[in-house]
Amino acid sequence: MHESQGYLTQTLPRRNSRASGLSGLLAWACVASLLLISTLSQGAAIDPTADKQSLTAQTHLFIEKAEAQAASAEEIRSLPGSQWRQASADINLGYTERVHWFRLRLTNTGDQPLDRLLELAYPLLDHIDVYIPRNDAMVLLARTGDAEPFQSRPLAHREFLFPLNLKANDTTDVYLRIQTSGAMQVPLALWKEDAFAASSNVQLTVKGMFYGLMLVMVLFNVFLLISLREKAYAYYVLVVATMLMVVASMDGSMFAHLYPSYPLIHHYMVLTIVPLSAMALSLFAREYLELRHHHPWWNRIFLTMIAVSALSMLGAFVFNYSVSTQISVILTIPLALINLVAGITLWLQSEKSARLFTIAWLALLASILVAVLNKLGLLPSSLVTEHGIAIGASAQAVLFSFALADRYNRERGALYHERKVSLEALTQQREAETALLHASSHHEVTGLPDRRVFEQIVDQAICGNDTAPSAVFMLHLRRFDDINKTLGHKHADELLARFSTRMNRLVAQTVQAVYLEGNGAETKCVAHIEGVSFAFALQDDDQKRILQQAAELAENFARPIEFMGLMLEMGFIMGASFVEASDDDGSTLLRHAFIALDRAGTEAGHVAVYNDQMNPYSPRRLTLMTELREAIRNNELVLFFQPQIHLKTSRVAGFEALIRWPHPEHGLIPPDEFIPMAEQTGLIKPVTQWVLQQALLFCNALDDAGCDATVSVNISAINLREPGFCESACALLAENRVAARRLVLEVTETAAMLEPELSLRVLQALRNAQIRLSIDDFGTGHSSLSYIRQLPVNEIKIDRSFVMAMDSNESDATIVRTTINMCHDLGFEVVAEGVENDRAQSLLKQYGCDYVQGYHLARPMDIENTLVWLDETSWFRHSGFSALNIQG
Repeated sequence: MHESQGYLTQTLPRRNSRASGLSGLLAWACVASLLLISTLSQGAAIDPTADKQSLTAQTHLFIEKAEAQAASAEEIRSLPGSQWRQASADINLGYTERVHWFRLRLTNTGDQPLDRLLELAYPLLDHIDVYIPRNDAMVLLARTGDAEPFQSRPLAHREFLFPLNLKANDTTDVYLRIQTSGAMQVPLALWKEDAFAASSNVQLTVKGMFYGLMLVMVLFNVFLLISLREKAYAYYVLVVATMLMVVASMDGSMFAHLYPSYPLIHHYMVLTIVPLSAMALSLFAREYLELRHHHPWWNRIFLTMIAVSALSMLGAFVFNYSVSTQISVILTIPLALINLVAGITLWLQSEKSARLFTIAWLALLASILVAVLNKLGLLPSSLVTEHGIAIGASAQAVLFSFALADRYNRERGALYHERKVSLEALTQQREAETALLHASSHHEVTGLPDRRVFEQIVDQAICGNDTAPSAVFMLHLRRFDDINKTLGHKHADELLARFSTRMNRLVAQTVQAVYLEGNGAETKCVAHIEGVSFAFALQDDDQKRILQQAAELAENFARPIEFMGLMLEMGFIMGASFVEASDDDGSTLLRHAFIALDRAGTEAGHVAVYNDQMNPYSPRRLTLMTELREAIRNNELVLFFQPQIHLKTSRVAGFEALIRWPHPEHGLIPPDEFIPMAEQTGLIKPVTQWVLQQALLFCNALDDAGCDATVSVNISAINLREPGFCESACALLAENRVAARRLVLEVTETAAMLEPELSLRVLQALRNAQIRLSIDDFGTGHSSLSYIRQLPVNEIKIDRSFVMAMDSNESDATIVRTTINMCHDLGFEVVAEGVENDRAQSLLKQYGCDYVQGYHLARPMDIENTLVWLDETSWFRHSGFSALNIQG
């Protein structure tokens, strides 16, 4: 306790009086009862106002190879960023003896320096070196660990604490070198000193209650042992004492208070206390259940467990730390299972003494399993996993004590006690079943029925002609994610519950509403379908009256809600689906309402009503998905080509390849309809390969016509994530004997922003292969200029939406002129698409645009007409012209 008491007098002293800490611990224990206090650690960016910050986002990990020579801190600092990997949300790597390096990048964006405590909240790590780069050198801030004397710690605390000073407007790198023979758990957090002091006091209070409870149980049963002279009480005292020592050893309290200068004692205490506790538990079970006299088979099993525990304890002096601890930890599993099975078996055989014994083991078994899974790296670290053994041991100690008392007093109230336990168990079971049934069919936050309940009620209503619902309405809250980010999930959930309550009340007040469950104030007419989507049903013979009622409801739904001193407007969209056929059911109506929801407008009160024409999931779409594959296989797709003119020389510089699908039944299908299908079904790869092949064949045809213009091909964001895409493109160029510089690959700025690191690598590989790159539809996406600047592209294509009206719209003209100047300053060539008249072309030439493309010059043409146009147009001369020379 001395570390928290030190906080009350000064900020983390180096050493305090251990005696005063222990006395305070016992004082708390004598007046307190067992409590479980849960805290919530939230990872966040470095924030000067935050009391505690998780450092997972700022932590990167590097693991030294087992066979490699130990790396120095300077070598680790010089590692490239690619060799560091982002730490997982819970840094728990299981048992490993390899050296792990952790790099923390802490940025103080404030104008004042910050004094913080770096907390490593796992006290069983053998060796910890902390380095901070300073003046181009790695300075050792601290060298400590579980295998070092307690005095080596920078601050006297059972966990590892390191004081840090974060300079204003600066970034501080902290390197931790950690090697341990046990579990590699590295829970890192950054604390304000006063906040850590307060939290430490709370933690110490909880532990004080636990230690105090266990000590009280020990002393109480020592007096009973003296009075009754029963071996069971002696073994019980040994069980509680060893459990207390297990928890105190594992959380570092014994090392901090009892033998801080002797890490070797702590080493063997950690190794031996678990098997010693297992032996004590086996001795207690054997004596308490009277196995020696009444159950010889179980007696032999427990004697075996006692022997195994003793050997495990001796193994601590033979095996290394890792093997010994894993044996001890694994030993707890058969120990707990054997005790539990024995208790259950004897309980089923009407052994009354086994009742509390079994319940106690259920509590301890749960805590042991949580702790074991945590040690093996299968469960993340949390308050429950960190204090699981303490919680289970407390419960077991209390229950064992009750069990001992019950063994001597059960004859007096056996029948009453049995009925009471049965009644309590039945009540708990019924409450649990009721709660489980309700939870399985209702939303946790809003308490409204779920989709399944809604569909069942609607189906039942449809079956009765008199109460058939005329329509199902779906409401979806828009931009609720912004509320989540602004208010936090807890407050956002409260707001969602308040909105759903008001919505349910308003719907229930309408005479057309279909009741889902309940009556009076508990009536439910609205269902929580998913996320922030709700549904309700209205019934009436007049569709116009239904829509009028829905519009009035929507107007009321849109009224601002007062929440936390704010007036918040809940933006939403609504979709409706009317019952039109006898085979309509709740599921179908909901699905149709969902489709209408996608087409709903953004204005308040607008309700989109479903019809078959707005359904994108129609049989036609499913059929086209199948036929597209056949069209690719049978070479039924065609390419059209639209020329691009170099303004300075007034010559043809390139062509853009535009794919079309001449469907035998539906006519010419535009790419806007079938390309998204290809992306969703995985057909985009063969489509892109086909387009590239045909475009390169067109290049050969241009060669025969004496023209070496480039050919531009649009590629999908999926192609950028496709393994081997660059190699495939290069193979096609080689196969068709086309120079790489004549192929231009166009990608939209939005596609380039998806997985930017991967996109950048693929685009750089294409650029290295001499393939030209272009950003298509520039100005319509949401890309960062700083990111666009990094892309290895040759040209930028200004979207047609800015070019088409620039001759009559001064704002568009300004945008185009500014974009051209900016792109030239960044070293990009500029292509303007959508040139519809001579005025626009003249303006673009005046602004210094490099290339133009549009209907004013030529419409997209198939390959035959393109070659005819090329032969006849004044934009092209055979002699002395090279598009590649123009594009440099």
